[in-house]
Amino acid sequence: MAARPFCFACVTSLLVLVPVLLLCSSLGKAQTTEYCTNVFEEFSSCLSFVGELSPEPTAACCDSLTSLNSLAQQEESGPRMICECIENLSYWTRIPFSASQIQELPTSCQLHLSFPISNSMDCSKLN
Repeated sequence: MAARPFCFACVTSLLVLVPVLLLCSSLGKAQTTEYCTNVFEEFSSCLSFVGELSPEPTAACCDSLTSLNSLAQQEESGPRMICECIENLSYWTRIPFSASQIQELPTSCQLHLSFPISNSMDCSKLN
C-alpha cells in the first residue's frame, strides 16, 4: 500500500487555527471569535511574507489586505480588533514578523493599511 503524501499546509493550518479559535473564544464573545476567524483566514496568506519566508507578498496576500482594510472601516473599533487578532495569530503561530517586511506591504501591494500589523503593539491604544 502506498504511503499518503504529507500535507504540511493541512497540519500547519490546524496547528494555527485551533489555538486562535480557543483564544478568541476565551474572550467570551461569539462575535470576536468570528471576527478573529475572518482575520486569520484573510491574513494567513501573508504569513510567509511577514515571516520572511518569501521575498514578495502573493497576490492573495494583497487581496486579503484589501479585504481587511474594508473590514477595518466597517466599525470604529475595526483597526484595534484586527490588530489584536493578528497579534494573537503571531503569538500562537510563533512566527516572528519582520518589521521591514511589514513596512514593505503597502508599497508591494499598492495600498494603504487601515490597521497596524505588529508582534508586540499595544492594540488597546488604537481608536
